[in-house]
Amino acid sequence: MGLHWIDLSIALVELGPLAQRLEQRTHNPLVGGSNPPGPTANTLKPKKNSAFTLVEMLAVIAIVGMLAGILLPAIGAVRSGAMVYRTRLQLHSIAVALGEWTAHYGFAPKFLADGKPIAVNGAIGQFVQTLQGVDGDGGGGDLNPDNVRFYTFGGTDFDGDGRLVDAFGGSEIYAIGRPAGKLAIPPDNFPPSLRQVIPPNGVTAPFAVWSVRARGGQAIGSWQ
Repeated sequence: MGLHWIDLSIALVELGPLAQRLEQRTHNPLVGGSNPPGPTANTLKPKKNSAFTLVEMLAVIAIVGMLAGILLPAIGAVRSGAMVYRTRLQLHSIAVALGEWTAHYGFAPKFLADGKPIAVNGAIGQFVQTLQGVDGDGGGGDLNPDNVRFYTFGGTDFDGDGRLVDAFGGSEIYAIGRPAGKLAIPPDNFPPSLRQVIPPNGVTAPFAVWSVRARGGQAIGSWQ
């Protein structure tokens, strides 16, 4: 009886290492076995979620809003500056064309000969004929007998009602000529609301053209 217990103990001692080797063989895919491989370090790592979180989306929206608040005023200022430049160029070109008309005929146009400002759109037909002449071979009439084109008006120079407008769409455009015997158009010859942008000694050019309603009511002049 004692011998049997000794033999059983010896068998159990030898069976332990064998069972361990069998278990390793069973779970090792390289050795072979039917059981699926156990979890590895890669499978135990939590998967990273690539989608935006609510906090990240709110942060992006806040940044976009800040950039829009910074860029939109700057874009508006650039656009306004470009329109001011276009208006000034337009008015300056008209004033130069009036000077060329005067140089060609030797006297100023009748409606600008007294040194007083006129509303251009109040006499737009005369104004256009004086500077552009008329189409065809019939001559330019009394305002431009030689039918010389001193200035070419484009489609953007007029609004839907046929009024001369600046780049802002303002139609309150005025012109004035230098009085005979004067070296400049005196500041007193301009409306009081305009004198803050008139040089102290007046405008030395033969003619001055300005728009009152441009840029929110601030005048833009051909002499600027």
